Amino acid sequence: MEHDPSPVSRAAYDAVCAERDQLLTLLRALPDISFVLDEHGVYVNVIGGTNEAMYVSGQNLLGHALHDALPTPLADECLHLVRTAIESGELQTIEYCLRAADVPVLPEEARTGTRAAADQWFEGRVLPLPAYDHTNRVALWVAVNITPRKQLEHYWQEVAHTDPLTGLANRQRLFERAHQEVERAHRHQHPLALLQIDFDHFKRLNDVYGHAAGDEALRRITQSCAGILRDADLMARTGGEEFAILLPETDSDGALDLSRRLLETVREVRLPDFAPEVRLTISIGCATLRTKESFDRLMRRADEALYEAKASGRDRVCANQGSQEP
Repeated sequence: MEHDPSPVSRAAYDAVCAERDQLLTLLRALPDISFVLDEHGVYVNVIGGTNEAMYVSGQNLLGHALHDALPTPLADECLHLVRTAIESGELQTIEYCLRAADVPVLPEEARTGTRAAADQWFEGRVLPLPAYDHTNRVALWVAVNITPRKQLEHYWQEVAHTDPLTGLANRQRLFERAHQEVERAHRHQHPLALLQIDFDHFKRLNDVYGHAAGDEALRRITQSCAGILRDADLMARTGGEEFAILLPETDSDGALDLSRRLLETVREVRLPDFAPEVRLTISIGCATLRTKESFDRLMRRADEALYEAKASGRDRVCANQGSQEP
């Protein structure tokens, strides 16, 4: 029920109502979907959403509360924003991920299928809606589907962290992940190992058979190595023919065992289109994280072990156990 303004405020009230009506009319014409939510989180009105490729009809939300429709953590956050917008009179914004499959008040056909299971990203813009014909105070929630933008951001993030030749993580991604894993290993006192890997006689291969052969060798070697790693492991290209493998939850014995399997795997790699007679090998330096040790120090010890492996004949693994001091 609308308020009964005094004659003194009638002009201002009429202006607010006119502005509100214009806004609602505009929203009905837009492809984005909007909701009128009261201060208790109940859906009072659903407006727009004419772009069926981007939005599922929200008419089934009417009369339901946020906590009926959304996962509890998201519903809590949304209700807080609605109340903040109403109390402060200021615009509130949020980005959130939601799948139609996770909205139980939608019709079953809207909650099943590939589209319903896909992550959809929205930008919510929440502002108070004065003079709305309702017993409780309300806010307008404009939900803009930003999934294409998020997908593009994810693509460029992947590009920025991926080596274009091998498809592996690059050095930047390795360091970001490594610092996280080192912190986690120290906090929970879990093992962590690092392998530093160098392609043996890579310059000779390039000089004799050409860079195309070298590139193919790098791709085949990394693919064969990645094939025996766990999902939790991270293999990265750190230089021209240099690679590193980060091994969470892996002690020295486990790292050495994997290193030996990697040596055997690479020995089986062939280049039939470039150099069928060439036998490829790698050298590996292995180090496991010590108490209070930094990733930089761990990497230096793995490098030292790699130099030892190359100096002692290549095609082998050497371990640097180091000391307990960082």
